[in-house]
Amino acid sequence: PHVGSLRDRGGVASPSRARKQAHRKNMKPKMRQATTPPFPALSVVVLLVLLPVALAASADETVEGPLEKLFLSVPSAAGARETLRDITSYDHLAGTEGCRRAALYVRSRLASALAAPGAGIQVEMHTPEVLLQYPVERSVTIVAPTVFELPLTEDMVASDATSDTPWRNLTFNAYSANGDVTGEVVYANYGTPDDFEALEEAGVKVKGKVVLIRYGKCFRGLKAMNAERRGAAAVIIYSDPADDGYLQGKVYPDGPWRPKTGVQRGSAQFASLCAGDVARMYSTQSTLDLCGYATEDLVPKIPVLPVSWGDAEPILRQLGNTAVPKGFQGGLPFPYMAGPGPATVRVMVESTMKARSIWNVCAIIPSPLYGTKDDRQVLVGNHRDAWVFGASDPNSGTSALIEVAKGIGRLLNKGWRPRRTIKLCSWDGEEYGLLGSTAWGETYEEELGE
Repeated sequence: PHVGSLRDRGGVASPSRARKQAHRKNMKPKMRQATTPPFPALSVVVLLVLLPVALAASADETVEGPLEKLFLSVPSAAGARETLRDITSYDHLAGTEGCRRAALYVRSRLASALAAPGAGIQVEMHTPEVLLQYPVERSVTIVAPTVFELPLTEDMVASDATSDTPWRNLTFNAYSANGDVTGEVVYANYGTPDDFEALEEAGVKVKGKVVLIRYGKCFRGLKAMNAERRGAAAVIIYSDPADDGYLQGKVYPDGPWRPKTGVQRGSAQFASLCAGDVARMYSTQSTLDLCGYATEDLVPKIPVLPVSWGDAEPILRQLGNTAVPKGFQGGLPFPYMAGPGPATVRVMVESTMKARSIWNVCAIIPSPLYGTKDDRQVLVGNHRDAWVFGASDPNSGTSALIEVAKGIGRLLNKGWRPRRTIKLCSWDGEEYGLLGSTAWGETYEEELGE
């Protein structure tokens, strides 16, 4: 996403049934199934509207009762705005000092909001070590039929001081392979299996080609995986204005849609095979043991790089040879062509892998049954890390989490105690592939399973 935009979005917070079905649809050809870690029946409630279940003080207390009214009287837009302003005043990519700073901030805010004599509140920091990737250098150069190096930079916005950040020149897809390849370009629409089949039927081969794909329809990791399995040499992913740009409405800063130089960052991990740290560095078990795939099978073996539609346009304009199949036309004002060529590009990606700690924060509001097999915990969670500032995704959720803590804190200070232990958790490393929450779940599997 454009770093100055309040639409700073990236990965997903939870694998819903619909997303799982979409993964299955877009993972053709058939692959071996991952072994899911064995989590026995666990009561996990993530919808705030269900909190009254845990808040009920007695059997005859209804969800419209005084406890809920007191709880709901506490959260405020002003409070959420303050938290959001604080936590988005600096970038906080997973594994960086900014993200540690954000974790300490959230821990302090949770402890303050929940402070109540005799309540037994604990605010814990869980710091698993994981494998993270950071960009060093990247470039895309059109070498034929013209020669032109793409800027690969996001424009600064005069009205938005946060847009002047080094990260505007370091847009990347996490877990891309390093490489320097040159090849003719093939345009593959959204990069779904159906799109690749349509190209095959049109006589367009992607083996050895640089595949240009637009965001949308399926997860970017699937786009990279689908292209790699068909022999692509590299993948460039861009945001087409038909999906996220001026054809949807006003672009930033005049509206919420992506501007000409805005780039959607994100992980290219094959999370549909196995989410979490691809190396399971915090665990005594390997990724192969836990989910049936080796580390090298969970990341691309080819370079993968995101660009803006402004950078993609000169490539698209120089494609020819094959008319695009039905449904491939995007929003730019000229007929799209599938290639291959004559547009030929050189793609260079250099990144570095680092073993880094990430910081999960979890506040525990214990019930009288906490620590026993009869306690059925209620988990309310949101991730905190961001590719840059993370105003909408994820920290609109972080600000809501703090307001929930304030409401519970008010109840605790009135003498209320939950019947079921409540845990308010702020996860780290989600953008890279659900790293923090997966590590926490695997670390506390035995406790959660009870």
